[in-house]
Amino acid sequence: MDTTTQPTTTQPSAIEKVFDFVDERVGLKTLQAKMLNEPVPGGSRWAYVFGSVLLFIFIMQAVTGILLMFYYVPTADHAYASTQYIIHTVDYGWFLLSYHFWGSTAMVVCVFAHMSQVFLWGAYKKPRELIWLVGLALFGIVMGFGFTGYLLPWDQRAYWATTVGVEIMDKTPLLGDFMARFLKGGATPGQMTLSRFFVIHVMVLPAALMGLAGLHLFLFRKAGPAGPFRGSVEEIKAKTDYFFPRQIWKDIVGMVAVFLCICSLAFWEPIVLLEEATPDPGDYHPEPEWYFLFLFQLLRLKVFAGEFGQFLGAIALPGVFMALLAALPFIDRDPERNIFKRPIALISWIVVMASILIFTVAAIINREFLE
Repeated sequence: MDTTTQPTTTQPSAIEKVFDFVDERVGLKTLQAKMLNEPVPGGSRWAYVFGSVLLFIFIMQAVTGILLMFYYVPTADHAYASTQYIIHTVDYGWFLLSYHFWGSTAMVVCVFAHMSQVFLWGAYKKPRELIWLVGLALFGIVMGFGFTGYLLPWDQRAYWATTVGVEIMDKTPLLGDFMARFLKGGATPGQMTLSRFFVIHVMVLPAALMGLAGLHLFLFRKAGPAGPFRGSVEEIKAKTDYFFPRQIWKDIVGMVAVFLCICSLAFWEPIVLLEEATPDPGDYHPEPEWYFLFLFQLLRLKVFAGEFGQFLGAIALPGVFMALLAALPFIDRDPERNIFKRPIALISWIVVMASILIFTVAAIINREFLE
């Protein structure tokens, strides 16, 4: 009697066959290995979660934005009513709109935190100059999202904040008048303004962000993570982890924490509209969103009075500041990255952050006084 055991063969499942089919043509396993087996200099850290968190916030903003567009009507005679319909009639519409609103705030906060980290860690230095420049462009796009999205509810707050913003833009030399006329589409904000802001917000800026984010990721993978600013090269290499599983676990925790924070804010402070937009502000005192408040308060100083003063404070100073940030990797050629050995960089960061905080708080106090 033959007792030889025949080897058993298991047939691959349908899902495995599909995966193998796609892998053979696309190289999924190779891509997975490159994405998950990336070395993380100095080991996994909570400080590295900002990039993944920002990507998560953008995806959630896109999802909630698409859901809102099913009900929102971007016309001057229906935008306000459709927004009210979302808040009061659509199931959980108030939550979707509030989440989208607070999500934009979270995105600005995370961008500020991420750029501060890169600056303090000296991660903009060679060979990561292009990563820094693309990051600055992404920062501008995030601020553009906030500016263009603010108008869409079409209430008094949105109308007059946009009016103030466009008037500031009008002071830009050469292109300022053209940009202001293009955005307004007329003598005063109206249907053309709303249409153009809507197109920029839901089409132009998302396309630009996705393209630049892809380039940012490509350049980051090419140059590799900078790692912490402390420790010798040998010490950092000795502590190297891989992106999976330790760093990806921290990223997931960071995403969940941000998601819960945004949800909590949406429940705790849901969005409430003012009266419908009109060319007459009435008793309303126009002001921009909180992340532009410091600039708004700065322009109230006497030194920035008059047309030239407004240009100096609203255009020249921010322009020079952004130009300095863009030139930073080419000015600072010292390979030293330890922030405690770069006192000028540390003091500059403290001065800028303290100034933004002081002017923002002053604007809030001034608002309370006016009310």
